[in-house]
Amino acid sequence: MFKVNIMHKSKLENNQQGAATLLVTVMLLIGVTLIALFATRVGILDQRISGNEVRHKEAFANAEAGLEQAASFLRANPSLHDGATAGWIPCAGLTSVFPCSVAVGASLVNPTLVYATVAASTITSSVNSVLVNSKSYLVKIGDNTTAVGLGNSADGTGEAVAQIEYAKTSLLTPGEIPPLMSPSVDLGGNFTIVPNPNGGGPGVAVSVWVHSSVTSGGGASWQTCNHGEFEAAGICMDTLDDTDAWKVCGCTENLSDSGNIGDDIVINPSADFPYSPFAFIFGVDIPGPPPPGGADSDKDDLVAETKLEIKARAKAKGKVVDDCSALAGPPTTINGVLLTDLKIPLIWVEGDCSFPTGSTVILGSRDTPLIIVVEGDVHANGTLDVWGILIGLTADFSLNGNVVVHGSAISDLPSNLTNGGYAQVYDEDVFAALADDTLTTDIAKVKYSWRDFTPN
Repeated sequence: MFKVNIMHKSKLENNQQGAATLLVTVMLLIGVTLIALFATRVGILDQRISGNEVRHKEAFANAEAGLEQAASFLRANPSLHDGATAGWIPCAGLTSVFPCSVAVGASLVNPTLVYATVAASTITSSVNSVLVNSKSYLVKIGDNTTAVGLGNSADGTGEAVAQIEYAKTSLLTPGEIPPLMSPSVDLGGNFTIVPNPNGGGPGVAVSVWVHSSVTSGGGASWQTCNHGEFEAAGICMDTLDDTDAWKVCGCTENLSDSGNIGDDIVINPSADFPYSPFAFIFGVDIPGPPPPGGADSDKDDLVAETKLEIKARAKAKGKVVDDCSALAGPPTTINGVLLTDLKIPLIWVEGDCSFPTGSTVILGSRDTPLIIVVEGDVHANGTLDVWGILIGLTADFSLNGNVVVHGSAISDLPSNLTNGGYAQVYDEDVFAALADDTLTTDIAKVKYSWRDFTPN
């Protein structure tokens, strides 16, 4: 009897252990199943996220392509920026419809030239675009123009929009530019200046504009005179052209001379004189005083930034050359490039500009004047005719010999600008040509205006 009881107890314990094992096994199977289901769900979610990311990137790339197409079209047709070109249609009543809805105050959208069509209350893309899964728009908002790119993914489920604002910029500063501008000048030698007749306002002639001083070296014999008194068997500016010898001309009645500094020589010691004449000419007026009267790191940084910007514009649409030897060819070409083929009349010289005695060079013409910026020294001793604006960025800037500048000579630092038989002739036709929108107007991106969004 005792043995039987022991055997019964053993069987009961074995049965209990088997039930526990089964329960643990079932629980483990349920856990593994849940983990597998969770992993599957996570994998599917990851795939969806990855797919969405791919479609978004694809749509965004197409939006950027559309944006570039619209921006390129605007740069190629800058007259569109004025809003007067045929084809612009008011967004009135459509301000909640894309692309009129890109910003508050959108006023115009171009339907024919920039691949958008307005019909009743909807705006749809036309077939003019050469891009796939991209649409391009231009929207006029106030004084600026916004380029817009709308992109879709290949399967049509992803959509993205990118836009950037453009403003109209002028290469030269508005207003009047004097014939000669420098922080200070030593007016030596035998030279002549024909002033800007309206440099100081209507009817107020200005020959020289300096910050600190105008000095005349020993033996100097210089003079300034109005347009009508600059003569040689007739008024020179009315009778001579680009290829004539201008050195035969002289003043018959002076405004100022080496013994008498008149009102056309403007000495401006206050902060009204710009910190950098170079920056001023290109529309960045930084209040003085100019160096070396008091260097300012923040102002110097702004001047440096302006130099980089103007040089970049010369590289993109004008011409950048190593030195002035590239300018010594025919007056209609620079390094084989026709002046008329330059998108803007800007030449940037990275090195020195030297025209030695015996050389004969004509730069530009009355109809195609140039803006020449020289990073290095400027030494002109030969026969040189410059039609336009010559800007020197170092203190070593001297014009001697048979040099005639038909326009303006600008020095960014104090210099002995005029020491020989030099002539500075302000030519209104030259500045009229430089003021031509087709030559000096450009379209520039507005800083921090890029953004992307999904239209409603």
